[in-house]
Amino acid sequence: MRFHRHAAIILATISSALAFAEPSSTPLPQEVVINGVEFVHIPAGNFWYGVENVDYLDNQRPVNGKHYRDVQVWLDGFYMAKFEARARDLKRFLEQPDLKRRSTYAGETEGCAVTGNAMNGYTLKAPDQDLPATHLSNELSAELAQWLGFRLPTEMEWVKAARGADRRMFPWGDEYPDDTFAGFKSHAGCSPAPVDAFANGRSAYGLYNMGGNVFEHVADWYNNPHDLALKDGMRNPAPPKSGTTGSDITHPMRILKGGRWSTHAMGMSIYSRTLHRPDGGFICFGTRFAVDEASVAQHLRAGTARVIAEK
Repeated sequence: MRFHRHAAIILATISSALAFAEPSSTPLPQEVVINGVEFVHIPAGNFWYGVENVDYLDNQRPVNGKHYRDVQVWLDGFYMAKFEARARDLKRFLEQPDLKRRSTYAGETEGCAVTGNAMNGYTLKAPDQDLPATHLSNELSAELAQWLGFRLPTEMEWVKAARGADRRMFPWGDEYPDDTFAGFKSHAGCSPAPVDAFANGRSAYGLYNMGGNVFEHVADWYNNPHDLALKDGMRNPAPPKSGTTGSDITHPMRILKGGRWSTHAMGMSIYSRTLHRPDGGFICFGTRFAVDEASVAQHLRAGTARVIAEK
């Protein structure tokens, strides 16, 4: 009898230890809010990554006659911000008393969404509108993301969040856009729309303004050999660690996706990308944040994430 009692105690102890060691089987929520930023879960799985297919070292000639190709790869799950990085968060970031890199903000005095300078302070240009942050360099975008507890998405993550698992041409599908899908073809100097504008143009996972409005910095370097080496069946391919340079590209470049308020329609396609030096901002450069599943799970356990109830 005593043996059975001891065995039961041992088994209960082992079972408790295993339950503690094993990851929770509770599914992650579809949408959460962390530090005021709404995130949407992008599930693990295969998708079609649209990639440039030209040989930069051979006068940028298309390989096998195709300028672009689709590669089926697997990505683990992650979370992507539902909206572009906001002007209000950029303002909070710039107002830090110990911020050392205010000089990297190209729009200190004439921002499209945040105006002002370090000495006199910063102001939201249109406080009644939820505008995206503008004039961001890649470096400043990464700093802003890190300050909020996030990161920049990779280009692959960006494409999957925009495209889903099919081969659509635009984030909303294959339909050629009109002015209900995105903010584009504007010739005004500053024309950012609110981050929740153009619901008709939401992406495969319901993300806003992945086409048009502001360009979005991603974490990747432009690396042509890396693009050409991608193959079907890869799992979580690592982004390139350095950038391609040559006669036309004298400095390593980072990548922006999604087009802007003055771009043409095809500039908002899944395949389109814009290159820029990592330390250079511009009037229509913004970004979007990403966060890992493990970080979201940690926030949920700590009570620092709010779940958005599904409708």
